Amino acid sequence: MKASPLFASSRPSPKSSTRQHGSVDDPFAGERRMLRRLGFDDALIEPAETSARRNGTAIEDELLAAGAVAPEAYYRRLAFYLGLPFLASIDAGSVADRRKIDRLLASPSGLRLESGEGGATFAIIPRARDLADLHDRLSFRPAIRRAVVVTMPSSIRETVWQVGAQRRLANTIHRLMIWEPRFSARIVFWGKQGFLLGGGVATLLTGLVLFTAETLLVTHILFLMLYALSLIIRLAAVRSGHRRKAEPAAAGEDGPMPVYSVLIALYREANMIPQLVDNMKALNWPASRLDIKLVCEADDSATIAAIRAENLPPHFELVCVPPALPRTKPKALNYALSGARGSLLTIYDAEDRPHPDQLREAWRAFRKGPASLGCLQAPLIVDNIGQNWIAALFACEYSGLFRGILPFLARHRFPLPLGGTSNHFRTEVLRKCRAWDPYNVAEDADLGLRLHRLGYHCGVIGRPTLEEAPVSAGTWIPQRSRWIKGWLQTLLVALREPSRLFSELGTLGALVFLANGAGVILSSLLHPLLFVALFMTAATIVHPNYDPGPFHQLLSGIDIANILASYWVFMRLGLSRMEPQEARQMRADALYLPLYWLMLSFAAWKALAELYHAPFLWRKTAHRPSGTNDACSEEKSSGSKGQGEG
Repeated sequence: MKASPLFASSRPSPKSSTRQHGSVDDPFAGERRMLRRLGFDDALIEPAETSARRNGTAIEDELLAAGAVAPEAYYRRLAFYLGLPFLASIDAGSVADRRKIDRLLASPSGLRLESGEGGATFAIIPRARDLADLHDRLSFRPAIRRAVVVTMPSSIRETVWQVGAQRRLANTIHRLMIWEPRFSARIVFWGKQGFLLGGGVATLLTGLVLFTAETLLVTHILFLMLYALSLIIRLAAVRSGHRRKAEPAAAGEDGPMPVYSVLIALYREANMIPQLVDNMKALNWPASRLDIKLVCEADDSATIAAIRAENLPPHFELVCVPPALPRTKPKALNYALSGARGSLLTIYDAEDRPHPDQLREAWRAFRKGPASLGCLQAPLIVDNIGQNWIAALFACEYSGLFRGILPFLARHRFPLPLGGTSNHFRTEVLRKCRAWDPYNVAEDADLGLRLHRLGYHCGVIGRPTLEEAPVSAGTWIPQRSRWIKGWLQTLLVALREPSRLFSELGTLGALVFLANGAGVILSSLLHPLLFVALFMTAATIVHPNYDPGPFHQLLSGIDIANILASYWVFMRLGLSRMEPQEARQMRADALYLPLYWLMLSFAAWKALAELYHAPFLWRKTAHRPSGTNDACSEEKSSGSKGQGEG
């Protein structure tokens, strides 16, 4: 909701030659003179002007972004010059939730405040370059002067977030379901899916009772085929090449850099805020072109207090999401997306330490890539490999996935199961796809598939984000069960209309998706049965009189080969993509691989059970600052964020 055109202003362009207070060549001349008149000296103005010319902003934007002046002190000074009252905070009760008011979240300019007596006041955000003209106009219009106050961009945004909270929340939760119900996981079993699944289980149980041997044999053969599918992608990735190197930084960027939005969903993360803020400040991107949103649940008072205690610069913004089910990360991200200012957007987690140049690499890749390039995935690298065997094997798994499998899939434009962080999007594409599904607990994999189904594709970049792996089974299993449950949701959504899936992805693309998704899940669920085959083979050696027959011996041999091949591919793919210093830290941790896979199977069965009784429950992974070696701290601070929980 904008104020009167009397107070409208626009951002200057460094290439503009529009007349500004007598200058036809220098678009910053008028702003520079006004800032001097307001009491700022050249020692502040000149470096800010240099940055403004480079970044395509205004001098005052750079002054505020650099922390040269506090926003409240700056806008108070502008209000004093205009002879207007200054309003540091706005009562949300004085603002009506009008149509298109959310535009002010991205571009705050002016806001109409109702007086309650039929009158209205306009809260405006004056710009230094327009201040002289605005002063002159107000001088000749005393009636308007009495109805105007000066405020700050953050005050308008904070008020608009409050005013439209419930309407925005409802839109956030239901947007995807209303737009295209077939893409939403809100209904777990769609149409005939529940009937077919129940019928399949009943048929299997009946077969086991009436035709036990035959049913087990058919199931065994089917399992071998599906297990083999999960190996094909990994074998292809092993043969596809070595580590992908990050592109060297360009000598100089061509033109101003775009505004880049960074969304960070936080829950019970008060201990992570100082580290997170330091990592975000380290990003090699102009602060005046950054839009960092720290997204919290409104009832997470500890995290909110920790953020407010940091006294953050203007390009940081706290967004509080009203409590409502489902309480998931994708719902929080969707809510914050309403106010994203950037044409490019990325998401991080609280513990992430992205490479400072990651945003620049993504920007260059988007500029070089076609319009259909909707998303880029940065690699996630575990840096606490040496802490214990769980962290080491987790790091090996991440290496194989983010530096092996995903680059292979991206190279051939196959559907990409995105990671839960360090995804970089064209914001316009993200909004067209209706962003994340608030009901899917693996919203990253779901969104990667949906992008492909809607005609876009995903790529990868080289500059990584550092993370710390879970170091205890009590933390690792809930996290992994959530991922697998989300993958099950994604598969159920994809297979609602199988023919349409094959039409949208192409036959090969659909088969690769199913092999990479269903094959991995089924292999996780049924992996313990391979050990049964191993024991049966051992029994034939220990007890010569036990003869299961040549066919069963052949199947048992294939089972053993599958186990060995799976372990070999896991280690080979992961280690071949690691840097030498990473691989050296693995030591003898590979010996724990069978136990790691049994943990994976337990997590898969746990996910299958939760899909029935708690499909939207979000198991929150507790984080800790990097370098913290107290493994028990994960357990002590762990919590769940999900259905019916806060």
